Amino acid sequence: MQFLKSTRCLAALAIVMASAAMAYAGDACKNVKFQFTNKHNSGGTIEVHQIKYFNKANGTWQTEDVKHFECPQSHTCTTTGDNLRDSEGEQLTKFRLVYRYKGPKETDNWSDEVEGGIKEPDNPTCNANKTYPGGNHSWTIFGTD
Repeated sequence: MQFLKSTRCLAALAIVMASAAMAYAGDACKNVKFQFTNKHNSGGTIEVHQIKYFNKANGTWQTEDVKHFECPQSHTCTTTGDNLRDSEGEQLTKFRLVYRYKGPKETDNWSDEVEGGIKEPDNPTCNANKTYPGGNHSWTIFGTD
């Protein structure tokens, strides 16, 4: 009888601990921002639509839509903040900005979406209210990457 009670207690404890670990693993990294400088070779404005990021813990690329906004040529811009699913406390080691661009003339049209080259952060650990890439740096969009 004592053995059965001990076994049930250990099983309940294991379930509680596993649930806590899964809840943490599923937490979104909240209000994450991305800073970049527009030096696109079109000479005009870019508009970021999505962020793709590589989560080292689960070994997969994930995609997050961002609020669209325009970033003029030669400006450093920062997104308004988004929640990255399953990423709180995780190592996000690679990023790709998905954007459109248009030339400097009023008559220039927006391009199709472009997936930029891989960008790597200074510190990959995702925490709430973080701005990537971190430090005193920003990523640069040249249009050739």
